[in-house]
Amino acid sequence: MSSSIPRLLRLEITKHWTRDPISWSPQQLLAGDTSFFSSSLSMSVKRSLASRFFMYEEHANMKLNDDNGPTQIIQRSPSELAKLLHEQPVDDAAGNNQMVQRYHYWTSPIADVAPGILKQIEGYEKIHDEHRLLDPRGPSLWMGSSGSGTQAHYDVADNVIVQLFGSKRIRCYSPDAASALHVFPDAHPRARKSQVNFDNPDHALFPNFSLLPPPEIDVELETGSALFIPAFWFHHVENGIVAQKSCPLQRQGNPGPSVSLNLFSLSKPMMVAQNIFRDASRPLGETQFHFNFAVAALRSLSWKIFEGLDMDCKPANFIQNQLLDTRYSPLQDIENSSSCTNGQTRIERNLTVSEEQIISNCIARLLPQLASLREEGNHDGILSLVLSHLFELWAVEMVGALSVADVWKAVLLFDE
Repeated sequence: MSSSIPRLLRLEITKHWTRDPISWSPQQLLAGDTSFFSSSLSMSVKRSLASRFFMYEEHANMKLNDDNGPTQIIQRSPSELAKLLHEQPVDDAAGNNQMVQRYHYWTSPIADVAPGILKQIEGYEKIHDEHRLLDPRGPSLWMGSSGSGTQAHYDVADNVIVQLFGSKRIRCYSPDAASALHVFPDAHPRARKSQVNFDNPDHALFPNFSLLPPPEIDVELETGSALFIPAFWFHHVENGIVAQKSCPLQRQGNPGPSVSLNLFSLSKPMMVAQNIFRDASRPLGETQFHFNFAVAALRSLSWKIFEGLDMDCKPANFIQNQLLDTRYSPLQDIENSSSCTNGQTRIERNLTVSEEQIISNCIARLLPQLASLREEGNHDGILSLVLSHLFELWAVEMVGALSVADVWKAVLLFDE
């Protein structure tokens, strides 16, 4: 597989769509005379009073908590959403004589809410290279108030973002940046997203964040511009005007809300990863196992993978650095966790010859697929992300999601 990096796209078709940019403003798009949205439509809008970064959960109809406070989900009509997106700071309800900025954010596949818009973006299939298998849901529409954004995260599909109205700043980081970004565990509702508040990073809680390299690309999308983001690349998104940390009075971007669309296409590493997880699932059976057996099984699985791939680092270092330190430690007080290993003497449970053979056969099936991810370049960044997911998958299947950190800590104790 050939490597790929984020890049700006020069597309005449997107410039054609936005030749009348006012038609894409929330006021016109949602509440204008030519609106394609039904006035009776109920739209699930996310609102935050504390953090301007939203944690998008495609499959979760639930209230999510960010680092600083709750994200509310409110139901509004199209015309009401248009007003919210243009809303100015409001008086503090707590009576502190301060103005409070309320951030709003909404997204949905276009076909689900306003299929008539698809006629306005005819030829959207061409924004990806030819012979791509596109997301069957089609393009999605994204709207956010000025200053709002989506937390640094990666998608497993290739992505093209087109700016329709306003502006959007996007910073892209290599898959190698996962440890510096302290990604949420895969069993967490906010999997694939960074735990770090970019506006006010806690370096004591997230020590690796200080090692985050400059973004591969830092771009402000204007009306009609488009950006390609490869699968597994992290992207941190900010809408409209954003204050500069070095000088809060200095701001960049355009005032007002942002409207954009995106279209996913299936990526080669995505399809390889799906096959890996399918072939690797439950290598020793369907049921959960005794904790000590899981420790022995996970140790054998992980060590055999690293031997077969001839990785630069040792498996113990990978588990400590890529799983425990960066993903789990910030989420829990390890000293006081409900660990099955706390205060206990290490108990070994050796695998039988038959069990070891089953594991060896499993690893033999996986190695060619894992090795193909290495050809994607990015210093094994995609491979490391897939391995992290794979190790978490095995642990969840064997001991349950709440004991993932505990069982991998016990694996590291196994060789002490």
